[in-house]
Amino acid sequence: MEIYMYVCSLGTYGVVYKGRNKTTGQVVAMKKIRLESEEEGVPSTAVREISLLKELQHPNVVRLLDVLMQESKLYLVFEFLSMDLKKYLDSIPSGTLHFF
Repeated sequence: MEIYMYVCSLGTYGVVYKGRNKTTGQVVAMKKIRLESEEEGVPSTAVREISLLKELQHPNVVRLLDVLMQESKLYLVFEFLSMDLKKYLDSIPSGTLHFF
């Protein structure tokens, strides 16, 4: 965690921090996952998300840059995007989107 600097809190569906890589200056989004107990380890949902995101390489999918563990918290470090998908869809004029 020492290579990232906290900037502010974000997030619609959970705790996400905006941070900055102290070495490169790159702005990142850091998703915090609280680990409930030491015995159970990392939740299977988090392991699945990490595995999937490490494999996905597409311009329309946010990139997972790093995975960090500190105390009883797991941080997924993503490239920073100025808005989430919901905000983007809400910004498009009605009648423009076609749902299938």
